[in-house]
Amino acid sequence: MNVDWMFAITVLVTGILVVFLVLILLVLLIAIMGKVVSSISNQGSSASGGKASTAPSVPAPKAAAPAPKTQAKPVVQSDDLGDDVIAVISAAIAAIMDEEGVPAGSYSVKSIKRAREARPAWAMAGMQQNTRPF
Repeated sequence: MNVDWMFAITVLVTGILVVFLVLILLVLLIAIMGKVVSSISNQGSSASGGKASTAPSVPAPKAAAPAPKTQAKPVVQSDDLGDDVIAVISAAIAAIMDEEGVPAGSYSVKSIKRAREARPAWAMAGMQQNTRPF
C-alpha cells in the first residue's frame, strides 16, 4: 500500500487549524454576546435608577408591628420528630429571621416535613456503580 505522507500531514494540519479557528471564533462570539447583554442590562438599571434618584427621598413611616397572636400551645405537625428537634428547627428559623430583620411575631412554624430525596437508594447505587472509575 502506497501512502502519500505529505497529503496525510497536510490534511491533519488543516483539520487541526480549522478546529482551533472555529473554537477561537466561538469564544469571541460568546464574549461579544456577554458584553451586549451586560450593556443592555446596565442601561435598563441605569434608566430606572436615574428616575428614582431624581425624586426626593422621603423615609416611609414605619407601621407598628401587629401584635402577635397568643396561643396556649403552638401546634407543629411533623413527620414523627421529637419535641427537641422541633425546638431546634424553630430556633434556627427564628435566628435567621432575626438576622434578616423580620419581626418576631410575623411568622410561625406550622409544619415540618422531610425533604424528598432526589433519587431512590437503588437508583443512586446504580449510578455510583456505573460512574465508578476503573
